[in-house]
Amino acid sequence: MLTVTGRLVQEQVAARLAPLNVSYAQAVVLVQLYRAPGGSVAQSDLIDSLALSRASGTLVLTQLEAHGLINRSPDPADARRLIISLTDASEAVEDRVHACFEEVENVVSRSLEAAEVEAAFSVLGRMLDDLRQHRTTGG
Repeated sequence: MLTVTGRLVQEQVAARLAPLNVSYAQAVVLVQLYRAPGGSVAQSDLIDSLALSRASGTLVLTQLEAHGLINRSPDPADARRLIISLTDASEAVEDRVHACFEEVENVVSRSLEAAEVEAAFSVLGRMLDDLRQHRTTGG
């Protein structure tokens, strides 16, 4: 049930993102960057925080960079690391990207009481923490 629900949520969000020419995977990365202090984060930290493989994470970042939605630059403190940062173009679509997720969240929660939504997020958050702690792959 959790897998099917997650897949349907992705499908609904992706449909709303399509007019922006942003994929679901790209939007998830953008949202993480929107939440980051200063709109930037180390590439390896970003990929790890989203539980992506290095190959998948790099592919999504390459797509975002090609669309002008992120910049990649060497970390001034460690040239081996890349810093991912938002661009003016990604900041221009921030409200619309968030709205796509919020619309689907409203659909998912429309038959639930506020306490049920809060409880569901609490349970899912703990499940996510448990899965991250017991992850068997390096990403």
